[in-house]
Amino acid sequence: MGDTPEPAATKPATIELADAREKAIDLLSECFARDMLGVEDFERRVSLAHAAGSMAELGSAIEGLETGAGAAQGDRSAPKMVHAAAAAPLAEVRAADRAVAVFGETKRAGRWVPARRNTVVAFMGSAVIDLREARFGPGGATFSVVAAMGSVEILVPPGVNVRCGGSAVFGNFGQRGPGPASVAPDSPAIRVDGLSVFGSVEIETRHPGESRREARRRRRLEKKRRRRLRR
Repeated sequence: MGDTPEPAATKPATIELADAREKAIDLLSECFARDMLGVEDFERRVSLAHAAGSMAELGSAIEGLETGAGAAQGDRSAPKMVHAAAAAPLAEVRAADRAVAVFGETKRAGRWVPARRNTVVAFMGSAVIDLREARFGPGGATFSVVAAMGSVEILVPPGVNVRCGGSAVFGNFGQRGPGPASVAPDSPAIRVDGLSVFGSVEIETRHPGESRREARRRRRLEKKRRRRLRR
């Protein structure tokens, strides 16, 4: 007696979400090909679709799409940007904090609340500041970074306003890869400054849970898709 097929209703939620994400990206690509979305709006919505962890979040990526008469008349109005960084109550936000790595490693990640002013020091060590699931207070956060023969990596989610200004002496200090295609006016501001001496300070935009290799692959695929759609 053969096995009874698994009913569609019991299909794992993760598979349903993956299927829905693929369909949403196909829909966005079709709208972009028909000039119903601008380049920046298309990139923003695709980023939201990749970052979605639930059906509700995925709905934000296609919210406001005009597929009827309004789209045919060239209506490109876009909904308000939904960024990955969540807001934290003011009472939870500390005035200052520090992360120090000396001959070792330190990491901040997950659902945490950065202070308004943060000091990050890596001396012959490494520090990772993962802000992809962080909750920010009003005005965002400032990071003063010093890397001396060490490395500091700051990961930010798409749709966040990043302002980078630092100096490097026999090292590097700056953003890796392209920044976000568009930034919402009310998104939290992340300000990074400091000094790198024989070390590196890198800021990179990635989706939550996305590795560096996956981010590179995603950017290549999105670039190929945009090039193909333009043709």
